[in-house]
Amino acid sequence: MPSPRQWSLRGLSVIAFAHGVSDFYSGTAPFTIFLVLSSQHISPVYQGVLVFVWYLTSSIVQPFFGAYTDRHGRWWFLPAALTLTMTALSIAGTLSSIWLLTLCLVVGGIGSAVLHPEAGKYSAMLSGARRASGISIFQIGGQLGYALGPVAIALLYANLGSRGSLLMAVPGILAIGSLFALMRHVDRKAEEIHGSSQAHSASHGPVDRVGVGLIMTSTALRHFTSGAFIAFLPNLLVGRGFSIPVAGEVVTAFLLISSVGLYAGGTLSDRYGPVRISIAALCGSVPFLLGFFVLPIPLGILALLTGSALLAVQNAPGVSMVQAMLPKNLGMALGLMNGVSFGVGSALVAGIGIVVTQFGAASALEAASLSPLIAALSYVIVRVRAPALRVRSAA
Repeated sequence: MPSPRQWSLRGLSVIAFAHGVSDFYSGTAPFTIFLVLSSQHISPVYQGVLVFVWYLTSSIVQPFFGAYTDRHGRWWFLPAALTLTMTALSIAGTLSSIWLLTLCLVVGGIGSAVLHPEAGKYSAMLSGARRASGISIFQIGGQLGYALGPVAIALLYANLGSRGSLLMAVPGILAIGSLFALMRHVDRKAEEIHGSSQAHSASHGPVDRVGVGLIMTSTALRHFTSGAFIAFLPNLLVGRGFSIPVAGEVVTAFLLISSVGLYAGGTLSDRYGPVRISIAALCGSVPFLLGFFVLPIPLGILALLTGSALLAVQNAPGVSMVQAMLPKNLGMALGLMNGVSFGVGSALVAGIGIVVTQFGAASALEAASLSPLIAALSYVIVRVRAPALRVRSAA
C-alpha cells in the first residue's frame, strides 16, 4: 500500500483553485438568469426553464464527459473548459435576447460539465492513499467559489448595470493563464503518484452497480436537504420578520460553513473509514437541523449551521467510495456524484416548493430535515453488502 504521505498538496491546491473559479461562475448563473429576464419583463416560467437548462448542461451530463476524459483527457482540458464557462457567463448578463442567453448557458454549462469530472480525476490521482482528503480539498475550492459568485455579480449589477457582467471576465482570464502555466507539472505529478498507487493496489472485482446506486441516492438526498434550506430559508426568515439582507447573510453562512464539514469528512474518512463517518454525520445532522425550529434564535441559527457542516461531511467519503468502485473511471465517478446526484437532489428541491405553497416553509423544511436518516440507511446497506470496499476505501 502506498505511503499516506504520497500525495501532492500543491497539485491538489491547483485543482481546487480551478474548481473554485469554475464554480464562481456557476454561482452567478441563476442570479444572472433572474436579472436578465426581470429586466426584459419575461415571465418567471422561463426563469425555471433556463435554470433547468443550466443544471442539465452543467451537472446532469457530467458522467458522459467523465467517461470521455477518463480515456482521452489532457492537462489542457481544465483551462480550456474554464475558458468556455468564463466567456459565456461573462457575456450572459449583457444580453437582451432569451435565445442568446440560452446559448450562453449551454456553452458555459458544457465547460463546467467537462471541468468537473476531469478535475475530480486529477484530485483522486494526486491523493495517493488519502483519496477522501484530496477530494475534500477539491470540493472546498468549489464550495467557496460557488458561495462568492452571487455576491460578486450582484455588486457589479448594482453599481455598473448589465455592463458590469463583462468585468467578471477579469478574474477568469488571470485564472486561465495560471492554469496553462501550472497544469503540465500537475499532470506529471498526478501520473507519478497514481502510477505508484496502482502498482501497490490489489486487483478489483466486478463493479457493484447497486452499491454505486445506493451511494448516489444518499448523496442526492443530502443535496436535497441542503438545497431545500438554501432555497426556502429566505421565505421562512423574512416571514418571521427578518430583513432580506439578514436572510441572505444566513444563507451565505449556511453555504460557507459547509466547507468545515467537507474538510472534516475527508480527514475523518481516511482515518476511520468512509461508511462509518458518513452514517454518523448524516444521523447527527438531523437533531441540529430540527433544533433550528425549536430553539431561541441565536441558538437556533447555531444549530442550523452545525447541521449544515455535518451534512457536508458525507460528500468526500461518498465520492472516494464510488471512485474506489470505478477505479478505471475516476472522472465518470465524480460526474455521477457531482452531476447526476446533484441534479436529482435539485429536482427534489423543486418538488418541495409544492409543500411550501400548501403548508408553509417551516413544515416543508422540517420534513426535509429528516431525509438524512434515509440517506444514512443507504450507507448501512452498503456496509452490509461490501465490507471489502469499506476496508479498501478507508485504507
